[in-house]
Amino acid sequence: MIKFDMRKKQNDELHGNKKIRVNASLDQDTHDKLKKLSISCDMTKTMLAAEIIRIVVNHTDFIEWFQDKYNKDEKYRVVPIRKNGKTFY
Repeated sequence: MIKFDMRKKQNDELHGNKKIRVNASLDQDTHDKLKKLSISCDMTKTMLAAEIIRIVVNHTDFIEWFQDKYNKDEKYRVVPIRKNGKTFY
């Protein structure tokens, strides 16, 4: 069963949190895991993927790990700073 709560979307848009669509192409193994985990968490795959991305882009350790692994040009490296419970670049 897929649940969709329009109140959350409307509330987000009223507060300037307009959603932007991102289409990810996943390999079959990752898709299967995302599907099983989303069922376990009683949320859609899209909602779960968005939550995972939200966590990663706001967690300084993940940000550093991705940059250590993939950053090719130091001038584009971001410096994550945690202040008052929020992450800033």
